[in-house]
Amino acid sequence: MTIFKKKKIDKKQLKAFQGLLEKEKKELEDKIADLNLKEKDMAIKMPDFTASEDSSIEADEIEELNNLLSLKLVWEGDLARINDALERIKAGTYGICEECGELIEEARLRIEPAAQTCTKCVKKKNTASA
Repeated sequence: MTIFKKKKIDKKQLKAFQGLLEKEKKELEDKIADLNLKEKDMAIKMPDFTASEDSSIEADEIEELNNLLSLKLVWEGDLARINDALERIKAGTYGICEECGELIEEARLRIEPAAQTCTKCVKKKNTASA
């Protein structure tokens, strides 16, 4: 269990990060909606391998559908992390490392606004798993 220290990001920075997260959220929701339409369109014209002599075209279509589904899973994971970060803003715990309770570096949050851990804890985790 992590004990949070009484440190917070200042309100101006918090608003800026909230804006970044909401912008990313909207972009991801739009991308996922577009992928859903493509997925539905591709599923409607799913190939019939027995009806065609050139199965390489059908195989390419199935590979493209698999790529779309993989991308969709990545984007849905990103969206979940963004929603979690927005919830942490509401709860007053945004920007606090979930491992050590210290503030997450501003530079790290600028690169990855949904970050849950500070750079030090990320490095420690990567060193332990290497």
